[in-house]
Amino acid sequence: MIVVGSGAGMSIASAAFQRGMKVAVVERGPMGGTCLNRGCIPTKILVYVADIMEQAKHLEQLGVKMTVESIDYQAIMKRMREEVDGSSRAQGESVDAVEGLDWYKGVGQFVDDYTVEVAGERIHSENIVIAAGSRPLIPNIKGLEKVEYLTNDEALHLMERPESMVVVGGGYIAAEFGHFFSAMGTEVTILGRNKYLVKREDPEASEILRRELSKRMAVHTNHEVVEVSEKKGKKI
Repeated sequence: MIVVGSGAGMSIASAAFQRGMKVAVVERGPMGGTCLNRGCIPTKILVYVADIMEQAKHLEQLGVKMTVESIDYQAIMKRMREEVDGSSRAQGESVDAVEGLDWYKGVGQFVDDYTVEVAGERIHSENIVIAAGSRPLIPNIKGLEKVEYLTNDEALHLMERPESMVVVGGGYIAAEFGHFFSAMGTEVTILGRNKYLVKREDPEASEILRRELSKRMAVHTNHEVVEVSEKKGKKI
């Protein structure tokens, strides 16, 4: 079996291997896929810190008085990267150590219906699973290509805390990044084109989240970004 992608695809690869099949995993980047390297795992590590920061503000209601003297943003990001990179590295080492479960490091291309070429080497199987994960969707906004911007992937490698940040989008990823960076002291603005923040949730839950986040940042729903420009070093 050939499995393209090492995120959710590893569950399929492991199951096939345990059934006695020889398995090839095609993965160009770090082992672990979207969730481990640039998705749910790193964001939850950061959100946990933001949650603690917010909880600390309300401890006085329980009879506990405390203050946060300082925030070491770089230490927080470094801890997250060490956790993520260490897990990815360990997973890759485990795959390399297993005979019959081979990691082909590179981009796979089909040369026929049952053959995939990776870095000049061709592998063949009648069973091929594509589990390539997700990629950031870059919106078609006038002028965006002329300014420097961050996707969720770059934001997870941002070692200097930004003074301000505009998050284009109103889904759960936007809410998570807004929550974290706001807790770190960044001035955050969320711009979502849908009527509801995190529109897949119940409207009541969406409204509660919007109301609570609005206490710490600017949240604008039902707003669509149509143009981006840069003047005097500031993005507008």
